[in-house]
Amino acid sequence: MLKPAILALVRQILTVGGTALVAKGLVQASDVEPMIGALLTIGSVVWSVADKRGR
Repeated sequence: MLKPAILALVRQILTVGGTALVAKGLVQASDVEPMIGALLTIGSVVWSVADKRGR
């Protein structure tokens, strides 16, 4: 139950960070969503591997 809550929090933090980057003109708005998805995917895989090794 903790994992979905943490992932939701991370998703919101990444969204705020992406919005800040767009506001400063560092990235295009259309690039933010794929970047957030990629970071969440990579993070989930790393978390899963770390969890499996811990058992």
